[in-house]
Amino acid sequence: MILIDSFTPIEKANQHNLSVTAATDILSTTIAPGGGRTAVVFRIQVCCDTAGVFSARITKDTTTVGANFNSGSNLTANAIYIFDLLVHANDTVNFQHSATGIMLVLRIQEIGAAV
Repeated sequence: MILIDSFTPIEKANQHNLSVTAATDILSTTIAPGGGRTAVVFRIQVCCDTAGVFSARITKDTTTVGANFNSGSNLTANAIYIFDLLVHANDTVNFQHSATGIMLVLRIQEIGAAV
């Protein structure tokens, strides 16, 4: 059995000054929990130069659902937000923004329990 320190985050994405198109996946590939974990938290730091709704696209098997952060309200331009998203084994995740602009910062870290 391999123990993974649950307090050591695993970098899943680290983007700066990334051009994004409205309602289009931001990451070039989806991300998923690693290390054989059954459930993790993705801690997401996001800052965009354009106000808009930030959302996750979560796929389990062949079904994809969209879920908005910040109660579906626009994020303020040039402001940093941090969100947590619970992700289970066999989930894959990508993110979208409702407005075309520059994603100034998008950092995603996986935080999970020991396996």
